Amino acid sequence: MLTDEKLEVSPDDARLALERILTSRHFVHAPMMRKFLRLVFDFYSSGRAGELNEYLIGREVFERNDTYNPAADPIVRVGAHDLRKKLELYYNSEGALDEIRLDIPIGSYEPVFIRRIFETTEPASIPVAEPPLSAPRTGPRAFNKSLIVTIGIIVVLVAAVTLLLSSNRSLQRQLEEANQLRSGTEYGIVWEPFLKATDQTLLVVSNPPVYRFSNSIDPEILIKRSVGLTDEQKGDLALTLKDKFLMKQSRELRLILSPDNYTGMGEAIGLYRITDLFRSTGRGTLVKQSRTATPEDLKNHNLILLGSVWSNEWSGKLPLEEDFIYSSDATIENRRPLAGEEASYKPEYNSRTGELVVDFALVTVKPNISYEDTVMVLAGVHSEGTEAAAEFVTSKNYLNDLNQRLRTGGADGGTPIRYYQALLRVGVENSIPTTISVVTVHELRATRD
Repeated sequence: MLTDEKLEVSPDDARLALERILTSRHFVHAPMMRKFLRLVFDFYSSGRAGELNEYLIGREVFERNDTYNPAADPIVRVGAHDLRKKLELYYNSEGALDEIRLDIPIGSYEPVFIRRIFETTEPASIPVAEPPLSAPRTGPRAFNKSLIVTIGIIVVLVAAVTLLLSSNRSLQRQLEEANQLRSGTEYGIVWEPFLKATDQTLLVVSNPPVYRFSNSIDPEILIKRSVGLTDEQKGDLALTLKDKFLMKQSRELRLILSPDNYTGMGEAIGLYRITDLFRSTGRGTLVKQSRTATPEDLKNHNLILLGSVWSNEWSGKLPLEEDFIYSSDATIENRRPLAGEEASYKPEYNSRTGELVVDFALVTVKPNISYEDTVMVLAGVHSEGTEAAAEFVTSKNYLNDLNQRLRTGGADGGTPIRYYQALLRVGVENSIPTTISVVTVHELRATRD
């Protein structure tokens, strides 16, 4: 049996525990996470862990400059969230038998080292009588004493064998769990089509059409097509951006449409989460921009599309009619409401600041064009929703709930759901998804009654 105790851990033991983590497959190719861990450990080992804070980590790990404002830039909180997820993956696989566990509790950046105790049940010792000094006796009394000793030895041997078998089963179970993680079966119905495939999954990242600021080297043809700013808008920019490099150029700022250069923050973070999941199971991925994806890609690959139909043109060109669709009014429309469901789901905003506080997102799983592979679309009304959808399908806690719904939610009551849409409600704070809950799951079928 395994128990955790917050016992004294020597500096050498703590450093060895850190090195095991940093050289594991979950961290060896993650330089920013390694840098994050080393910083908090250095402060811990020097007795200064209490000084760790978001601003310091942002400067030292993520190389923010002296204008860095943690309230406006959530990079440290996002990084800490990802670091805790990576540690969880490590201790569920390679680190399953580590004696020392390193944790970074939520709400703090101070590392905590926990000594893990693998408890075993010692067989009770059975006293064995010392042989007599005088000549051994014969007869019933001597025979009984010899029999007791023999039985005692047998009991001890049986107890030892039982203990070894129990320990072996425990070790075998832990190895099976580690192998299960590598094989991908731990991720259940949601990921089975992708992780059991022999070829690589293609990740398609959306190219939303956005306006960017002009700069001094833009050609005149772009400047002629650009959009000007009012004096009030220029004043707001100067107040918000202050002495940023952008404000120091000689040319007047204008807005230029850029349909192919950018993707959303949520899409970028979602891409990281998904590639990390594939990497943890020993599988690679391919990545494309949505504008460069071709019909052949949709025909010959398992695909994961990040971004809604607004910014990912391919997500609306797949088989099976969808129950939930994105409307031109920035809502998600429910075309077949079930009991208790709404006909429309729209984001919510802070009336005073205009900040997004609730978004909605869809996890849509459908066949590809050839019906031979699978397509997953992760998309929010806003980029925050897309990020939440990616977190939802890569976090074990959320996955357990969704896999359970898919196992038991089929129309015939016995066959797991293969194609579906999961509608998510996403709480947002400071542009970061903070809470994710399932509103409903609809099965998608080729024919309907």
